[in-house]
Amino acid sequence: ACEPRRKRLVRSKAEQQHPRQQKAATFSEFGSLFPHPSAFKMSGENGFLQLNTPNATSCSLHPLVMFEVLDHYTRRNAEDGRVVGALLGSLNSDGSLVLKNSFPLPHDDPSHQDFAIFFSTMSELHHRVNPREHVVGWYTTTKAGEADKEEVGEEEATLHAFFEDKIGDKYPCVLLRVDGNIQTATRIGVSALVAAPLSLRGPEGEMPLGKCFSRIGCQIRAYEAERIGVDFITQNTIGQGGGEVLGTDLEKLESSVAKLVMMIESSISHVDKVIAGEEKGDTRVGRCLAEAVAAVPELSPPEFEASFSKGLQDLLMVHYLGSLTQSQIAFMQRLQSM
Repeated sequence: ACEPRRKRLVRSKAEQQHPRQQKAATFSEFGSLFPHPSAFKMSGENGFLQLNTPNATSCSLHPLVMFEVLDHYTRRNAEDGRVVGALLGSLNSDGSLVLKNSFPLPHDDPSHQDFAIFFSTMSELHHRVNPREHVVGWYTTTKAGEADKEEVGEEEATLHAFFEDKIGDKYPCVLLRVDGNIQTATRIGVSALVAAPLSLRGPEGEMPLGKCFSRIGCQIRAYEAERIGVDFITQNTIGQGGGEVLGTDLEKLESSVAKLVMMIESSISHVDKVIAGEEKGDTRVGRCLAEAVAAVPELSPPEFEASFSKGLQDLLMVHYLGSLTQSQIAFMQRLQSM
């Protein structure tokens, strides 16, 4: 069963006699969507609604996808209200999707001939570059504050049906909504939805009614290299004189140690306030702190200093060898240019 506030029913064009009257409806509006009971020919026997469980339970979104979607939105034509594109990723064994990449589509009309040709060409090229990434859904941008809405319109249902047909049954099809209002928004709204077939089962079989869209959990996950890049972009701005410099390895190490010290001090302050009764404790935060403490190996202060010094010496050696190699390359280029 679906909650009225969490699920929305959308009937496809092929399943309606009047496509222009298609709309997104909650379960409380079934009376206006169902045909007359005599059309089912149940002979007095009761039928029941059947909703298949979606294959995807949650999805992980990498920052690269967010940057590509927002870049596509900022480069759109002035007359285009939104942009759409395909999502690439993989499916985990637990049913969760990992959204790793994407590519834009020229327009949002799947009935246009160029739409299908462009999609097939781009998906084939991406599959050649990375065979492990497959098309697992599509994205669209929304107006400010509409990314969290659960209503699915006729155009979105038509686009979703196109991607479901291209993806097949091997992978679930995910609809990713991204708030394109990046100029004034304090946070970027992101939501993910999947569709499950909804049918009415009776004595003579199942009668398809449409698709039931439901929201799934969507969290932003990043690799270590992506996290460093995102932190640098969010903490620095590009001025008129040029871009910011990442800094040397020692400067980055100093920044990482300072950030670690700040996080430890913040955690200690929170624990002290919870023990003193100034703040209300959270079991999730406590569990995360316990896991973090358990992950730290038990070392005495002398052992920790020796291990840290050894790692620092290795880093200095790598830095010295890198500088020496750069000097030799610059010297050889000077000799060749003489």
